[in-house]
Amino acid sequence: MIWLAHESEEHAKESAAVLAGLGFRACKLLADSVVTTGVTRKRLSKAAHDLESAGFLFVRDVGDSWEPVFQLTPSLAGEEALQVLEET
Repeated sequence: MIWLAHESEEHAKESAAVLAGLGFRACKLLADSVVTTGVTRKRLSKAAHDLESAGFLFVRDVGDSWEPVFQLTPSLAGEEALQVLEET
């Protein structure tokens, strides 16, 4: 397999282990954002913060002063880590 965000398969497996360590909700949120090429939320969950901190998810504030809206988009590293996690 050709890795774009990871240097090797071993590095991708390490990222998958980090993703698995974030818990089921984080994995589900990342999977949902990969399938739909991004999701929107009115509030950010702990899972979204954790995924962003790990580099698996991009969070953009697209709301305004009256209504907060956040666009959650998967990173390439997040997509690859999720793929490795699903294969194991």
